Amino acid sequence: MVFKQTRYLFLLSICLLTLQSFKHNNQKVGQAEICEWYNNKAGAVSISFDDAGYSQFEYAYPIMQKYGIKGTFSLVGEWTNDVPSYSSETDMFQIKKMCWDNIVELHKNGHEIAAHGYRHIKYGREDHKDSLILQMLQIKNLIESKTNAEVYTMHYPYSYTSTKIINATKEAGYLFGRTAGDSNNLSTPSNFFLLASVPILNSTQPSMKDIDTYVENAKGRWLILMYHHFFTDQSKEMTIMRHHKVTNTYSVLPELFDQQMEILHKSDCWIAPIAHVGKYTHERNNTGISTKYCGKSITVSTQTSLNTKVYDHALSIKIEIPWSKVKIEGSSSDGTYVVQNNTLIFNTMPGSTVKIRKVK
Repeated sequence: MVFKQTRYLFLLSICLLTLQSFKHNNQKVGQAEICEWYNNKAGAVSISFDDAGYSQFEYAYPIMQKYGIKGTFSLVGEWTNDVPSYSSETDMFQIKKMCWDNIVELHKNGHEIAAHGYRHIKYGREDHKDSLILQMLQIKNLIESKTNAEVYTMHYPYSYTSTKIINATKEAGYLFGRTAGDSNNLSTPSNFFLLASVPILNSTQPSMKDIDTYVENAKGRWLILMYHHFFTDQSKEMTIMRHHKVTNTYSVLPELFDQQMEILHKSDCWIAPIAHVGKYTHERNNTGISTKYCGKSITVSTQTSLNTKVYDHALSIKIEIPWSKVKIEGSSSDGTYVVQNNTLIFNTMPGSTVKIRKVK
C-alpha cells in the first residue's frame, strides 16, 4: 500500500514538473480551445437549393462533386415522385423535378435533404399552430421514410415566416429554419429558425464580383446562398422566360455556377450543409474543454450537455504543443502528425477524451 502511494506521488510530481516546464518555456503551451469553425476555417458558407428541380441534379450536383462541396437540397412533397416528373404552381409553366432515387443519391453522397413544405404554399399566419405542426410533420416524415435519415432543416416556402410558424417548426422537431434576408448570419445566429440567406436571382444578380464580396464578408460569419434552377441559355425554360420578359428567373447558367463554386473552393471558408454548420455552432457554444499533462502526453477532454446522438458533428480543437511530432488517439482524426509552429489542430466528437503523445 505504501509502495503504491509512493509511486502515485512520484508520477504526480513528474506531471507537475512537466506542466511547470511547459509554462516556463511557453506560457501558451497546453492551452486548448474549440475553433470557431471546422478545421479552423475563416468563416462558413452553406449552399442551399429550393424546389428540387431536376436541373439541380443534372448540372449543380456534378459541379459540386467536382469541387468536393456538399449542400442542402430541399424538396416539395407533392412535386417529388418515383420518376422525374413535371409540375408547377398555379398559372406557371411546368418544370421537371427530381425523383426519389435522385434525392436518395444526393443524401448518400453527403448532401443534406431539407423540407420545403408538402405543398409549395405559404404557411398561413392565421393557421392554428397545431395545423402548422401537422403540415411540417407531413413533409418531414415523408423525407425520412424515403431517405432513412433525420430531417433537421426547414426552408420556409416563399421564405415566409412568423413567430407562430417558427414555434411550430421547433415543435415539429426541426433544428434550423432558413428564410431570405439578403444578408449573412453571425457566427452564433440570434435565432437558428430565422437564418438569413442571399437569393440568386439570375445569372447577373448577384454578379461574380458580388459573390466575391459575399465570400470575403463571410469571414467570421455564416453565409447561406439560395439557388433554384440551372437552365441552359437555349433551354425551353429560358426561351419562355425571355418571351415573357421575366427578370428574376431564379436560374443560373451552369457555367456561371461552376465559376461561383470555384470561388468558394478557393476561399478559406468551411463549405457545408446548413445542418452541419448549425450543429457545429451549437456544439461549440455548449461544450467545455479541459486538459491534463503527464510526462510526454496530454489528455484533452470535451464535456457537453447536448444530445450527442443528434449533435454528432466533430469539433475542431486547437492546442499549443511543445513537441515536433505527436500521435493522437481517441479523436475523429487519429494518426501521427508533425506539429507546425507549436500548434496542433485535430477533430473530435463532443464528450470524448483524446490522448496526445510525443513521438520521436
